[in-house]
Amino acid sequence: MSESLEKRSMVKLPPPWLTLLCLALFGFGELAGAVLGGLPQPIMAAAQAEALTHPDVHGLSGVADIDRTILEGIGSEVLARVHTFHLHSHGLALVVFLLSFIVVNAGFTDRVKRVLTAALCAGLAYPFGWLTMALAVPVLGKSGAFRLAERWFFIPFGGGFLAAVWALIAAYAVYQWRARRA
Repeated sequence: MSESLEKRSMVKLPPPWLTLLCLALFGFGELAGAVLGGLPQPIMAAAQAEALTHPDVHGLSGVADIDRTILEGIGSEVLARVHTFHLHSHGLALVVFLLSFIVVNAGFTDRVKRVLTAALCAGLAYPFGWLTMALAVPVLGKSGAFRLAERWFFIPFGGGFLAAVWALIAAYAVYQWRARRA
């Protein structure tokens, strides 16, 4: 077998910097899972205490029996957003790694590979929107926290990631179509 044929058939790994970013995001997801598993009550208590300093945002009345239900809901919402961060961190780290693996092994030009790989990395920032929500719910309320996360994470990074995935699908389809015609 010729050396050039061997090189063409070798499987390539994504760039080391991308692998490191994926591993770091996976690690943050693991950390969030560990925090959820070991400290749910302190997280809820801290969220409730912070929410008490913003009574107007949450519609707190100052009556303990009435406010208790609202505060429990705030604590539960914070835990749910940390859990969502945990899941999205794991999922997107793996998906970005896998998609970048496809990019580097497809027959794209180096420029297309660089652009697609960089664009896919947008997905690695998306989960931090959920963590932002977890931190912002006690201060801004659920809808205010969602608007903040949407503006800074979900739309730019989630949208960028979706665009990158569809660009990869289109590029791969064109590549396959050209390969079949050749």
